Amino acid sequence: QYGMEKLLERAQTLGVNGLIIPDVPYEEAKNYHNLFESRGLANITFVAPTDGEERIQLITAEARKFIYLVAYAGITGSGKAEDLAPTLAMIKRHTQTPVYVGFGVNEKTAKEKVQGADGVIVGSAIVNLLLDDTLSNTQKIAQCCALTRTIKSLINE
Repeated sequence: QYGMEKLLERAQTLGVNGLIIPDVPYEEAKNYHNLFESRGLANITFVAPTDGEERIQLITAEARKFIYLVAYAGITGSGKAEDLAPTLAMIKRHTQTPVYVGFGVNEKTAKEKVQGADGVIVGSAIVNLLLDDTLSNTQKIAQCCALTRTIKSLINE
């Protein structure tokens, strides 16, 4: 087992600023807070639309770099977004840390999901391109670049 200490040491050596560790609830992730801080790394925390204000206040108090707002419960890249406005308002009341919305973000949903947020996180849409065996590596890179340009232009309309 590689272990968290070795992972963070390696991440720091490589110039990483922070890590997103999926499927680790805040209550467990906070156990690593000092380890991340000692390496100058951010442990990017998740907030869900189902989180109450007390939990959001705890999470935002320790947030570094940005907060990952989960657009809905489920697998990334699909489904319908929750109404994020109330959750965004709660987060913004407690911190000035940027809030990025993720889960289900693609060229069709990015503009809607970025409303009130500081940005979006595109994961599955890019991973799906990278896993497409019908494309060469050059085509994969070109399509990932085109997708990110499209999303950026849609958001900035």
